[in-house]
Amino acid sequence: MILRLLLLLMLSVMSLFAATADLSPDAARAEARRGISAGHIKIYVAGTEYGYEPGVEKHDRTLVSKLPRDRSLPMGCTVPRASEAIDYAGAYNREIIRSLRSAKRH
Repeated sequence: MILRLLLLLMLSVMSLFAATADLSPDAARAEARRGISAGHIKIYVAGTEYGYEPGVEKHDRTLVSKLPRDRSLPMGCTVPRASEAIDYAGAYNREIIRSLRSAKRH
């Protein structure tokens, strides 16, 4: 019974976060820049029917292969903000890739 209540509480908090989070591409790029500055980069996974890595092109997969994956964005075909999350993930991931390419050139 306690475990069910904890699970319900956790899901409620997660849905509250998903409902109030700024999922704009500008917010994604700002988060990516903060992560790059702090040395904590990752790749977001998002999607509707299945999760994937928006903004990561086939030729960039090797470049990001060792980065951790973050599946915390709203996902699912019945989740209202899933399309916003896909746009957010794409903008974030492209900013990370841009930074990695730039660092690779130097």
